Amino acid sequence: MTPAYLAYAPVALGLAAVATPIAIQVARRLDIMDHPDTLLKPHARAMPYLGGVAMGLAWAGAILAATLFSPLKLPPMLGWIVGGGLAIAALGTVDDKKHISPKLRLALSTIIVGGVMVASGAGMQIGQVVAGMVGLDLPIAVAVPLSLGVGVFIVLGACNSTNLIDGLDGLCAGVSCVVCVVYFLLGAALMPQMPGDAAKARLILAAAMTGATGGFLLWNFKPAKIFMGDGGSLLLGFNSGMLMLLFADAPDARWLLGALVIFTLPVFDTALAMFRRWNSGKPIFVGDRSHFYDQLVQRGLTVRQTVLVCYAVTAAFGAIGLIVIWTPPWPALLIFAGVALLTWTLAHAAGMTRGAGE
Repeated sequence: MTPAYLAYAPVALGLAAVATPIAIQVARRLDIMDHPDTLLKPHARAMPYLGGVAMGLAWAGAILAATLFSPLKLPPMLGWIVGGGLAIAALGTVDDKKHISPKLRLALSTIIVGGVMVASGAGMQIGQVVAGMVGLDLPIAVAVPLSLGVGVFIVLGACNSTNLIDGLDGLCAGVSCVVCVVYFLLGAALMPQMPGDAAKARLILAAAMTGATGGFLLWNFKPAKIFMGDGGSLLLGFNSGMLMLLFADAPDARWLLGALVIFTLPVFDTALAMFRRWNSGKPIFVGDRSHFYDQLVQRGLTVRQTVLVCYAVTAAFGAIGLIVIWTPPWPALLIFAGVALLTWTLAHAAGMTRGAGE
């Protein structure tokens, strides 16, 4: 059945390739533009800022088309997840234009993600999965709120990571495209063991977002003609985060650990930037040019070379994530910890963890 789900990708790609130039014109007409500054936005001219809308419509449109015309029986949970994705993309798009306060944005994002989890059931087993790693069997009264808290943290963390990695032409969309390709492979490997609604949702979400990001990249790869804005980066993080929660519904923790390893680059980039800010005595939530990709550019790589390096690193983490699922749970946990430690060690050896001027 995997090829039937793979068909969602070209449909979404075509929709994104057509919707993105329309989004460019609408953004210019409505003056939804990203204006350059001297620090965080060094692009030469104002750029249209509705790429997230184009990706969201392509992502949801491909799933809707499949619902109407495909013989596959789609799971009801998918509707809740798609609705939540569009809601969080809309929140990011409004923030691009109106600048919502961080506290309100966090509160609304939490409500959206928590509501999707409760309504769809996605990730509501993650508390038991985490507890099972240390041999505990939690009562439902504890497992449900734990699952909700951990799940919201994972999805919002993914949203924040994709938002922060959106700093170069083609970077966030391309990294997310690679991540979703590997998530599709991970879902295909899990499907024979768990062929239910969650299995279908995994494959559909991964395939549709692979196509949506691929179609958007036709207009966003350097030199970019449009940016995705927070609406796009939050949507990509939401999609990846929900996929992680869906993998947490697998029989053991290997699948969740594998999904987390696949998403390592965005998380590492976020951790690296925050650590360097803290190490330099700066507020950790104030933006700067200390990200992994910024440092590659500062070391002499071109923007295109940096983006391609990030794609390759993401693919390498993806390969490790796939290896994790073929190992027993405890060795899988050791691999996960080893990847985190090795990544940080290499970054430190390269001087990437030290504060500016050290």
